[in-house]
Amino acid sequence: MNWLILVGIAALAILPLLIRTLSKSTEKAGRSSYRKQDFLFSPEERIFFFALKQAVGEDYEIFGKIPVVELISLGKNEARNGAQNGFAQITDRCVDFILCSKTDLAIACALELHEHSLSAKRQAAPADPLRAICEAAGLPLVRIEAGPLYDAMEIKQTVASAVRKEPLYLIESDGRKEPRISSIEDLEL
Repeated sequence: MNWLILVGIAALAILPLLIRTLSKSTEKAGRSSYRKQDFLFSPEERIFFFALKQAVGEDYEIFGKIPVVELISLGKNEARNGAQNGFAQITDRCVDFILCSKTDLAIACALELHEHSLSAKRQAAPADPLRAICEAAGLPLVRIEAGPLYDAMEIKQTVASAVRKEPLYLIESDGRKEPRISSIEDLEL
């Protein structure tokens, strides 16, 4: 009878250790199924991100890996007249970077990095529907060739020319003023 009590006490002492070991192995198996990515961007994209931040960081907020369906939606009339097929081709794509206004986070421009070899394949293949859809939606899409180094001034100029919607007019406080020549003697040549 004493040995039965000793076995029961030993079993009660071992039971918490056994439960803890089983829960740790189950927890470890659950964790090994998933792994956190170390970086949001690839090394090439990180290099470009820092160059982009240097080029336009004061003017725009920079966001990355944004799905196209978050940027462009299909209009009510477009769903009926065939545009849906072209839009369906790009719904699973993400844009590498988005520039948004710092004041209200309005979308200003989309940027994609592309490798030179990919651009050669795209030229041989039919036109990429993303460019046409972005153009139809009024979203400037800038494609920049991936490389080891980027010129911040070149990026800034490329983005500025893509974002500019109309020619730049300087408007004075009392309206537009045309130059006038009152007399030919006033001209200096």
